[in-house]
Amino acid sequence: MLDPKEEDLEKLAETCLATAKKIKDYLASNKQPQPTFDQTGPSTFPPATPEIQQVRLELRTAAKRLYDLASGPEDVVTWHLYQSCHDLNAMRYVFRYNIHTAVPVDGTITYPELASNLSLDASQLKQMLRQLMPIHVFTEPSPGQIGHTASSRLLATHPGIASYTGFMVEGTLPYVAGQIETFEKWGHGRPEPNRTAVSHYYGTDLGMFEYFETHAPAVRERFAKLMTHMSSNPLMDNSHVARGFDWTTLPEGSVVVDVAGGMGHCSIPIAESTHESVRLVVQDLPKIIDKAGAPATCVIPEALRARFDFMPYDFYTQQPVRGAAVYFLRMIMHSYSDAYALKILRNIIPAMSPRSRILIMDQVMPPAVNLLPEPLERIKRSQDLQMMLLCNAKERDEAEWAQLFADAGEGVGEAKGRKLGILAIRTPPGSMMSLIEVGFVEDVGGKGTENGDGQGVEPNGVNVKVNGE
Repeated sequence: MLDPKEEDLEKLAETCLATAKKIKDYLASNKQPQPTFDQTGPSTFPPATPEIQQVRLELRTAAKRLYDLASGPEDVVTWHLYQSCHDLNAMRYVFRYNIHTAVPVDGTITYPELASNLSLDASQLKQMLRQLMPIHVFTEPSPGQIGHTASSRLLATHPGIASYTGFMVEGTLPYVAGQIETFEKWGHGRPEPNRTAVSHYYGTDLGMFEYFETHAPAVRERFAKLMTHMSSNPLMDNSHVARGFDWTTLPEGSVVVDVAGGMGHCSIPIAESTHESVRLVVQDLPKIIDKAGAPATCVIPEALRARFDFMPYDFYTQQPVRGAAVYFLRMIMHSYSDAYALKILRNIIPAMSPRSRILIMDQVMPPAVNLLPEPLERIKRSQDLQMMLLCNAKERDEAEWAQLFADAGEGVGEAKGRKLGILAIRTPPGSMMSLIEVGFVEDVGGKGTENGDGQGVEPNGVNVKVNGE
Protein backbone atom coordinates (compact mmCIF):
# COMPACT_ATOMS: atom_id res chain seq x y z
CA MET A 1 0.00 0.00 0.00
CA LEU A 2 1.33 3.41 -0.98
CA ASP A 3 2.25 5.63 1.96
CA PRO A 4 -0.22 8.55 1.84
CA LYS A 5 2.67 10.90 2.67
CA GLU A 6 5.17 9.47 0.17
CA GLU A 7 6.83 12.24 -1.87
CA ASP A 8 10.08 10.64 -3.00
CA LEU A 9 10.17 10.78 -6.80
CA GLU A 10 12.12 7.56 -7.18
CA LYS A 11 9.91 5.57 -4.79
CA LEU A 12 6.78 6.84 -6.51
CA ALA A 13 8.23 5.89 -9.89
CA GLU A 14 9.09 2.43 -8.54
CA THR A 15 5.50 2.05 -7.34
CA CYS A 16 4.27 3.03 -10.78
CA LEU A 17 6.53 0.47 -12.43
CA ALA A 18 5.66 -2.36 -10.02
CA THR A 19 1.90 -1.81 -10.16
CA ALA A 20 1.90 -1.32 -13.94
CA LYS A 21 3.72 -4.64 -14.35
CA LYS A 22 1.16 -6.43 -12.14
CA ILE A 23 -1.71 -5.04 -14.18
CA LYS A 24 -0.06 -5.82 -17.51
CA ASP A 25 0.74 -9.39 -16.44
CA TYR A 26 -2.80 -9.92 -15.11
CA LEU A 27 -4.40 -8.74 -18.33
CA ALA A 28 -2.05 -10.86 -20.43
CA SER A 29 -2.62 -14.00 -18.36
CA ASN A 30 -6.38 -13.53 -18.60
CA LYS A 31 -6.26 -12.82 -22.34
CA GLN A 32 -7.63 -9.32 -21.82
CA PRO A 33 -6.60 -6.41 -24.06
CA GLN A 34 -4.02 -3.96 -22.79
CA PRO A 35 -5.08 -0.31 -22.23
CA THR A 36 -4.79 1.92 -25.29
CA PHE A 37 -5.99 5.33 -26.43
CA ASP A 38 -6.82 3.91 -29.85
CA GLN A 39 -10.53 3.76 -30.63
CA THR A 40 -10.27 0.04 -31.32
CA GLY A 41 -9.24 -0.59 -27.71
CA PRO A 42 -11.50 -1.47 -24.75
CA SER A 43 -13.98 1.23 -23.76
CA THR A 44 -13.59 0.44 -20.06
CA PHE A 45 -10.96 -1.21 -17.93
CA PRO A 46 -11.54 -4.98 -18.26
CA PRO A 47 -13.17 -6.85 -15.36
CA ALA A 48 -10.59 -7.66 -12.70
CA THR A 49 -10.27 -9.09 -9.22
CA PRO A 50 -10.57 -6.77 -6.19
CA GLU A 51 -6.81 -7.17 -5.70
CA ILE A 52 -6.05 -5.92 -9.21
CA GLN A 53 -8.54 -3.09 -8.84
CA GLN A 54 -6.65 -2.04 -5.71
CA VAL A 55 -3.35 -2.25 -7.59
CA ARG A 56 -4.86 -0.10 -10.33
CA LEU A 57 -5.94 2.48 -7.75
CA GLU A 58 -2.43 2.50 -6.29
CA LEU A 59 -0.95 3.06 -9.76
CA ARG A 60 -3.28 6.01 -10.40
CA THR A 61 -2.48 7.49 -6.99
CA ALA A 62 1.28 7.21 -7.41
CA ALA A 63 1.21 8.47 -11.01
CA LYS A 64 -0.89 11.52 -10.13
CA ARG A 65 1.30 12.39 -7.15
CA LEU A 66 4.43 11.93 -9.26
CA TYR A 67 2.98 14.20 -11.96
CA ASP A 68 2.09 16.92 -9.45
CA LEU A 69 5.50 16.80 -7.77
CA ALA A 70 7.28 16.90 -11.11
CA SER A 71 5.10 19.83 -12.17
CA GLY A 72 5.97 21.90 -9.12
CA PRO A 73 3.80 24.07 -6.84
CA GLU A 74 3.45 26.97 -9.27
CA ASP A 75 2.20 24.83 -12.15
CA VAL A 76 -0.41 23.16 -9.93
CA VAL A 77 -2.15 26.49 -9.24
CA THR A 78 -1.53 28.08 -12.65
CA TRP A 79 -1.08 25.94 -15.75
CA HIS A 80 -3.11 22.98 -14.45
CA LEU A 81 -6.14 25.17 -13.72
CA TYR A 82 -5.66 27.16 -16.93
CA GLN A 83 -5.69 23.99 -19.00
CA SER A 84 -8.71 22.57 -17.16
CA CYS A 85 -10.75 25.70 -17.87
CA HIS A 86 -10.11 25.44 -21.59
CA ASP A 87 -10.59 21.66 -21.63
CA LEU A 88 -14.11 22.15 -20.25
CA ASN A 89 -14.93 24.97 -22.63
CA ALA A 90 -13.71 22.98 -25.63
CA MET A 91 -15.83 20.03 -24.54
CA ARG A 92 -18.82 22.33 -24.17
CA TYR A 93 -18.24 23.45 -27.76
CA VAL A 94 -18.21 19.80 -28.84
CA PHE A 95 -21.56 19.10 -27.19
CA ARG A 96 -23.23 22.33 -28.18
CA TYR A 97 -22.66 21.49 -31.86
CA ASN A 98 -22.78 17.67 -31.60
CA ILE A 99 -19.28 17.32 -32.99
CA HIS A 100 -18.77 13.96 -31.27
CA THR A 101 -21.55 12.41 -33.37
CA ALA A 102 -20.48 14.16 -36.58
CA VAL A 103 -16.97 12.67 -36.60
CA PRO A 104 -17.18 9.25 -38.32
CA VAL A 105 -17.05 6.35 -35.89
CA ASP A 106 -14.85 4.55 -38.41
CA GLY A 107 -12.52 6.61 -40.57
CA THR A 108 -11.67 10.32 -40.53
CA ILE A 109 -12.92 13.69 -41.71
CA THR A 110 -11.13 16.95 -42.47
CA TYR A 111 -11.66 20.17 -40.56
CA PRO A 112 -13.20 21.97 -43.57
CA GLU A 113 -15.58 19.05 -44.24
CA LEU A 114 -16.67 18.81 -40.60
CA ALA A 115 -17.06 22.57 -40.29
CA SER A 116 -19.15 22.70 -43.46
CA ASN A 117 -21.40 19.86 -42.28
CA LEU A 118 -22.07 21.66 -38.97
CA SER A 119 -22.06 25.26 -40.24
CA LEU A 120 -19.06 26.11 -38.06
CA ASP A 121 -15.84 28.03 -38.64
CA ALA A 122 -13.06 25.62 -39.59
CA SER A 123 -10.34 27.59 -37.81
CA GLN A 124 -12.25 27.77 -34.52
CA LEU A 125 -13.18 24.10 -34.83
CA LYS A 126 -9.51 23.18 -35.20
CA GLN A 127 -8.55 25.28 -32.15
CA MET A 128 -11.19 23.66 -29.98
CA LEU A 129 -10.54 20.05 -30.98
CA ARG A 130 -6.77 20.39 -30.75
CA GLN A 131 -7.22 21.54 -27.14
CA LEU A 132 -8.80 18.16 -26.37
CA MET A 133 -6.40 15.95 -28.30
CA PRO A 134 -3.58 16.06 -25.69
CA ILE A 135 -6.05 14.56 -23.18
CA HIS A 136 -6.83 11.82 -25.73
CA VAL A 137 -10.27 13.03 -26.80
CA PHE A 138 -10.22 12.98 -30.63
CA THR A 139 -7.02 12.54 -32.61
CA GLU A 140 -5.35 13.46 -35.89
CA PRO A 141 -3.97 10.20 -37.30
CA SER A 142 -2.59 12.35 -40.11
CA PRO A 143 -2.39 16.15 -40.24
CA GLY A 144 -5.80 17.73 -40.75
CA GLN A 145 -7.69 14.43 -40.50
CA ILE A 146 -9.92 14.09 -37.41
CA GLY A 147 -10.68 10.69 -35.94
CA HIS A 148 -11.91 9.19 -32.71
CA THR A 149 -9.94 7.91 -29.76
CA ALA A 150 -11.38 5.35 -27.36
CA SER A 151 -12.75 8.18 -25.19
CA SER A 152 -14.31 10.32 -27.93
CA ARG A 153 -15.80 7.21 -29.53
CA LEU A 154 -17.63 6.57 -26.25
CA LEU A 155 -19.18 10.03 -26.49
CA ALA A 156 -20.45 9.14 -29.96
CA THR A 157 -21.71 5.63 -29.22
CA HIS A 158 -22.68 5.44 -25.53
CA PRO A 159 -25.81 7.51 -24.71
CA GLY A 160 -25.30 7.26 -20.95
CA ILE A 161 -21.72 8.53 -21.03
CA ALA A 162 -22.68 11.24 -23.53
CA SER A 163 -25.48 12.37 -21.21
CA TYR A 164 -23.10 12.44 -18.25
CA THR A 165 -20.45 14.50 -20.04
CA GLY A 166 -23.06 16.67 -21.73
CA PHE A 167 -24.67 17.57 -18.41
CA MET A 168 -21.27 18.41 -16.93
CA VAL A 169 -20.30 20.86 -19.68
CA GLU A 170 -23.73 22.26 -20.57
CA GLY A 171 -25.07 22.22 -17.01
CA THR A 172 -22.50 21.99 -14.24
CA LEU A 173 -19.99 24.28 -15.98
CA PRO A 174 -22.31 27.31 -16.39
CA TYR A 175 -23.86 26.68 -12.97
CA VAL A 176 -20.41 26.71 -11.37
CA ALA A 177 -19.57 29.96 -13.11
CA GLY A 178 -22.38 31.68 -11.20
CA GLN A 179 -22.18 29.95 -7.83
CA ILE A 180 -20.27 32.70 -6.02
CA GLU A 181 -22.77 35.26 -7.32
CA THR A 182 -25.51 33.00 -5.94
CA PHE A 183 -23.98 33.26 -2.46
CA GLU A 184 -23.79 37.02 -2.81
CA LYS A 185 -27.38 37.28 -4.05
CA TRP A 186 -29.13 35.08 -1.50
CA GLY A 187 -26.58 34.73 1.28
CA HIS A 188 -24.14 32.10 2.46
CA GLY A 189 -25.31 28.82 3.98
CA ARG A 190 -28.84 28.94 2.58
CA PRO A 191 -30.64 25.59 3.02
CA GLU A 192 -33.44 26.13 0.50
CA PRO A 193 -33.34 23.94 -2.62
CA ASN A 194 -34.60 26.87 -4.73
CA ARG A 195 -31.78 29.24 -3.80
CA THR A 196 -29.04 27.42 -5.67
CA ALA A 197 -26.69 28.14 -8.54
CA VAL A 198 -29.17 26.30 -10.77
CA SER A 199 -32.00 28.62 -9.71
CA HIS A 200 -29.74 31.63 -10.23
CA TYR A 201 -28.66 30.48 -13.70
CA TYR A 202 -32.23 29.98 -14.94
CA GLY A 203 -33.63 33.01 -13.10
CA THR A 204 -36.26 30.95 -11.30
CA ASP A 205 -37.68 30.50 -7.81
CA LEU A 206 -38.01 26.77 -8.42
CA GLY A 207 -35.62 24.08 -7.25
CA MET A 208 -33.67 22.06 -9.79
CA PHE A 209 -35.95 19.02 -9.99
CA GLU A 210 -39.13 21.09 -10.28
CA TYR A 211 -37.61 23.44 -12.84
CA PHE A 212 -36.33 20.59 -15.02
CA GLU A 213 -39.74 18.92 -14.84
CA THR A 214 -41.78 21.99 -15.77
CA HIS A 215 -39.51 24.19 -17.87
CA ALA A 216 -36.55 22.23 -19.26
CA PRO A 217 -37.64 18.84 -20.65
CA ALA A 218 -34.46 18.40 -22.70
CA VAL A 219 -32.25 19.01 -19.65
CA ARG A 220 -34.49 16.72 -17.58
CA GLU A 221 -34.09 13.96 -20.17
CA ARG A 222 -30.32 14.33 -20.21
CA PHE A 223 -30.23 14.30 -16.40
CA ALA A 224 -32.41 11.16 -16.30
CA LYS A 225 -30.06 9.38 -18.71
CA LEU A 226 -27.11 10.52 -16.61
CA MET A 227 -28.66 8.99 -13.48
CA THR A 228 -29.45 5.76 -15.32
CA HIS A 229 -25.83 5.57 -16.44
CA MET A 230 -24.57 6.27 -12.93
CA SER A 231 -26.65 3.42 -11.53
CA SER A 232 -24.82 1.03 -13.87
CA ASN A 233 -21.37 2.30 -12.88
CA PRO A 234 -19.56 -0.40 -10.88
CA LEU A 235 -19.07 2.03 -7.98
CA MET A 236 -22.82 2.74 -7.80
CA ASP A 237 -24.37 -0.37 -9.29
CA ASN A 238 -27.76 -1.45 -7.97
CA SER A 239 -26.34 -4.85 -7.06
CA HIS A 240 -24.66 -3.28 -4.02
CA VAL A 241 -28.15 -2.87 -2.51
CA ALA A 242 -28.31 -6.61 -1.90
CA ARG A 243 -24.77 -6.87 -0.52
CA GLY A 244 -24.92 -4.07 2.04
CA PHE A 245 -27.73 -5.43 4.19
CA ASP A 246 -28.80 -8.94 5.17
CA TRP A 247 -32.24 -8.93 3.58
CA THR A 248 -32.71 -12.62 4.42
CA THR A 249 -33.28 -11.63 8.06
CA LEU A 250 -36.60 -9.94 7.28
CA PRO A 251 -39.53 -11.96 8.67
CA GLU A 252 -41.97 -13.51 6.25
CA GLY A 253 -44.74 -11.11 5.32
CA SER A 254 -42.60 -8.02 5.89
CA VAL A 255 -43.03 -4.84 3.89
CA VAL A 256 -40.14 -2.83 2.43
CA VAL A 257 -40.93 0.73 1.35
CA ASP A 258 -38.70 2.21 -1.35
CA VAL A 259 -39.17 5.94 -0.65
CA ALA A 260 -38.78 8.10 -3.77
CA GLY A 261 -37.86 4.88 -5.54
CA GLY A 262 -38.60 6.04 -9.07
CA MET A 263 -39.31 3.14 -11.39
CA GLY A 264 -38.35 0.60 -8.72
CA HIS A 265 -34.99 -0.45 -10.16
CA CYS A 266 -33.36 -0.66 -6.73
CA SER A 267 -36.18 -2.71 -5.24
CA ILE A 268 -35.51 -5.54 -7.67
CA PRO A 269 -32.36 -6.83 -5.88
CA ILE A 270 -34.25 -6.50 -2.58
CA ALA A 271 -37.08 -8.66 -3.88
CA GLU A 272 -34.58 -11.19 -5.20
CA SER A 273 -32.90 -11.37 -1.78
CA THR A 274 -35.99 -11.78 0.40
CA HIS A 275 -38.65 -14.40 1.06
CA GLU A 276 -41.37 -14.56 -1.56
CA SER A 277 -43.91 -13.30 0.99
CA VAL A 278 -42.06 -9.99 1.46
CA ARG A 279 -43.84 -7.13 -0.30
CA LEU A 280 -42.22 -4.10 -1.90
CA VAL A 281 -43.95 -0.71 -1.98
CA VAL A 282 -42.34 1.75 -4.40
CA GLN A 283 -43.27 5.36 -3.66
CA ASP A 284 -42.75 8.47 -5.77
CA LEU A 285 -44.64 11.42 -7.21
CA PRO A 286 -47.80 10.54 -9.19
CA LYS A 287 -46.37 11.15 -12.66
CA ILE A 288 -43.48 8.78 -11.97
CA ILE A 289 -45.69 6.16 -10.35
CA ASP A 290 -48.08 6.18 -13.30
CA LYS A 291 -45.18 5.23 -15.53
CA ALA A 292 -43.63 2.79 -13.06
CA GLY A 293 -46.88 0.88 -12.63
CA ALA A 294 -47.99 0.81 -16.26
CA PRO A 295 -47.47 -2.60 -17.91
CA ALA A 296 -45.85 -1.05 -20.98
CA THR A 297 -43.17 0.80 -19.01
CA CYS A 298 -42.76 -1.31 -15.88
CA VAL A 299 -39.16 -2.43 -15.27
CA ILE A 300 -39.98 -5.10 -12.66
CA PRO A 301 -39.36 -8.64 -13.94
CA GLU A 302 -42.57 -10.54 -14.61
CA ALA A 303 -41.73 -13.17 -11.99
CA LEU A 304 -41.59 -10.51 -9.24
CA ARG A 305 -44.43 -8.18 -10.20
CA ALA A 306 -47.07 -9.73 -7.95
CA ARG A 307 -44.99 -8.69 -4.92
CA PHE A 308 -44.85 -5.01 -5.90
CA ASP A 309 -47.20 -2.14 -5.15
CA PHE A 310 -46.72 1.35 -6.58
CA MET A 311 -47.93 4.24 -4.44
CA PRO A 312 -48.06 7.98 -5.17
CA TYR A 313 -46.37 9.77 -2.29
CA ASP A 314 -44.71 13.10 -1.50
CA PHE A 315 -42.09 12.62 1.22
CA TYR A 316 -42.89 16.05 2.67
CA THR A 317 -46.15 14.49 3.90
CA GLN A 318 -46.68 11.82 6.55
CA GLN A 319 -45.64 8.32 5.54
CA PRO A 320 -48.84 6.29 4.96
CA VAL A 321 -47.28 2.81 5.22
CA ARG A 322 -47.13 2.07 8.92
CA GLY A 323 -44.98 -0.55 10.59
CA ALA A 324 -42.89 -1.52 7.56
CA ALA A 325 -39.78 -3.55 8.27
CA VAL A 326 -37.60 -1.19 6.22
CA TYR A 327 -38.00 2.31 4.83
CA PHE A 328 -35.35 2.44 2.12
CA LEU A 329 -33.94 5.70 0.71
CA ARG A 330 -31.24 5.40 -1.94
CA MET A 331 -29.45 8.56 -3.08
CA ILE A 332 -32.20 10.76 -1.64
CA MET A 333 -30.83 12.40 1.49
CA HIS A 334 -27.70 13.79 -0.17
CA SER A 335 -29.95 15.95 -2.34
CA TYR A 336 -31.28 17.87 0.67
CA SER A 337 -29.82 20.20 3.27
CA ASP A 338 -30.23 19.20 6.91
CA ALA A 339 -33.35 21.36 7.30
CA TYR A 340 -35.15 19.50 4.53
CA ALA A 341 -33.65 16.08 5.28
CA LEU A 342 -35.11 16.42 8.78
CA LYS A 343 -38.56 17.00 7.30
CA ILE A 344 -38.26 13.80 5.28
CA LEU A 345 -37.15 11.74 8.28
CA ARG A 346 -39.74 13.21 10.63
CA ASN A 347 -42.50 12.15 8.25
CA ILE A 348 -41.26 8.55 8.40
CA ILE A 349 -40.62 8.23 12.13
CA PRO A 350 -44.28 8.26 13.31
CA ALA A 351 -45.02 5.36 10.94
CA MET A 352 -42.24 3.18 12.36
CA SER A 353 -42.79 0.24 14.66
CA PRO A 354 -40.23 -0.35 17.43
CA ARG A 355 -38.24 -2.66 15.16
CA SER A 356 -38.65 -0.78 11.91
CA ARG A 357 -35.49 0.35 10.20
CA ILE A 358 -34.68 3.33 8.03
CA LEU A 359 -32.04 2.16 5.58
CA ILE A 360 -30.21 4.94 3.79
CA MET A 361 -27.90 4.24 0.88
CA ASP A 362 -25.65 7.23 0.38
CA GLN A 363 -22.04 8.19 0.77
CA VAL A 364 -20.35 8.35 4.14
CA MET A 365 -17.60 10.89 3.68
CA PRO A 366 -14.21 10.58 5.38
CA PRO A 367 -14.03 12.87 8.43
CA ALA A 368 -10.83 14.54 7.24
CA VAL A 369 -8.69 14.83 4.11
CA ASN A 370 -5.96 12.43 2.97
CA LEU A 371 -7.66 9.37 4.45
CA LEU A 372 -8.43 7.92 1.02
CA PRO A 373 -6.33 7.45 -2.12
CA GLU A 374 -6.34 10.73 -4.05
CA PRO A 375 -8.42 9.49 -7.02
CA LEU A 376 -11.23 8.35 -4.70
CA GLU A 377 -11.06 11.45 -2.55
CA ARG A 378 -11.25 13.67 -5.63
CA ILE A 379 -14.44 11.94 -6.75
CA LYS A 380 -16.04 12.19 -3.32
CA ARG A 381 -15.14 15.84 -2.79
CA SER A 382 -16.40 16.74 -6.26
CA GLN A 383 -19.68 14.94 -5.61
CA ASP A 384 -20.03 16.85 -2.35
CA LEU A 385 -19.64 20.16 -4.17
CA GLN A 386 -22.01 18.99 -6.91
CA MET A 387 -24.78 18.50 -4.34
CA MET A 388 -24.17 21.98 -2.95
CA LEU A 389 -24.21 23.40 -6.47
CA LEU A 390 -27.44 21.72 -7.54
CA CYS A 391 -29.45 21.48 -4.32
CA ASN A 392 -27.75 23.42 -1.48
CA ALA A 393 -27.12 19.97 -0.03
CA LYS A 394 -24.08 17.86 0.83
CA GLU A 395 -22.53 14.46 1.30
CA ARG A 396 -22.22 13.70 5.03
CA ASP A 397 -19.59 12.05 7.19
CA GLU A 398 -20.53 9.64 9.97
CA ALA A 399 -20.74 12.33 12.65
CA GLU A 400 -22.99 14.47 10.44
CA TRP A 401 -25.25 11.50 9.74
CA ALA A 402 -25.44 10.68 13.46
CA GLN A 403 -26.34 14.27 14.32
CA LEU A 404 -29.02 14.34 11.64
CA PHE A 405 -30.69 11.22 13.03
CA ALA A 406 -30.41 12.47 16.60
CA ASP A 407 -32.07 15.74 15.60
CA ALA A 408 -34.77 13.91 13.64
CA GLY A 409 -35.64 11.78 16.64
CA GLU A 410 -36.09 14.66 19.06
CA GLY A 411 -39.61 14.62 20.40
CA VAL A 412 -40.14 11.11 19.07
CA GLY A 413 -37.91 9.20 21.45
CA GLU A 414 -39.90 10.46 24.42
CA ALA A 415 -43.15 9.22 22.92
CA LYS A 416 -41.76 5.81 22.10
CA GLY A 417 -39.25 5.69 24.90
CA ARG A 418 -36.39 5.60 22.45
CA LYS A 419 -34.21 7.79 20.26
CA LEU A 420 -33.19 7.40 16.65
CA GLY A 421 -29.61 6.33 16.02
CA ILE A 422 -27.22 4.52 13.70
CA LEU A 423 -27.27 0.76 14.25
CA ALA A 424 -24.71 -0.14 11.58
CA ILE A 425 -22.88 1.23 8.56
CA ARG A 426 -21.86 -1.23 5.87
CA THR A 427 -19.94 -0.50 2.68
CA PRO A 428 -20.13 -3.32 0.13
CA PRO A 429 -16.79 -4.09 -1.56
CA GLY A 430 -16.42 -1.97 -4.67
CA SER A 431 -19.23 0.41 -3.73
CA MET A 432 -18.91 4.18 -3.49
CA MET A 433 -21.93 4.25 -1.19
CA SER A 434 -22.66 2.76 2.20
CA LEU A 435 -25.86 1.40 3.70
CA ILE A 436 -26.67 3.19 6.94
CA GLU A 437 -29.03 1.20 9.15
CA VAL A 438 -31.04 3.47 11.44
CA GLY A 439 -33.49 2.50 14.15
CA PHE A 440 -34.69 3.25 17.63
CA VAL A 441 -32.02 2.84 20.29
CA GLU A 442 -32.20 2.88 24.06
CA ASP A 443 -31.81 6.31 25.62
CA VAL A 444 -28.77 5.04 27.50
CA GLY A 445 -26.05 2.99 25.91
CA GLY A 446 -27.19 3.13 22.30
CA LYS A 447 -28.40 -0.47 22.29
CA GLY A 448 -30.80 -1.43 19.52
CA THR A 449 -34.34 -2.39 20.43
CA GLU A 450 -35.42 -5.98 20.28
CA ASN A 451 -39.19 -5.91 20.77
CA GLY A 452 -41.77 -5.65 17.99
CA ASP A 453 -42.32 -7.87 14.99
CA GLY A 454 -41.02 -5.53 12.30
CA GLN A 455 -43.69 -6.68 9.90
CA GLY A 456 -45.62 -4.35 7.65
CA VAL A 457 -49.32 -3.69 7.44
CA GLU A 458 -51.53 -2.68 4.57
CA PRO A 459 -50.57 0.75 3.20
CA ASN A 460 -53.73 2.48 4.44
CA GLY A 461 -55.81 1.08 1.63
CA VAL A 462 -53.72 2.81 -1.05
CA ASN A 463 -52.64 -0.01 -3.30
CA VAL A 464 -51.72 0.88 -6.87
CA LYS A 465 -50.95 -2.46 -8.47
CA VAL A 466 -48.24 -2.93 -11.06
CA ASN A 467 -50.78 -4.31 -13.51
CA GLY A 468 -52.98 -1.25 -13.12
CA GLU A 469 -55.86 -3.22 -11.58
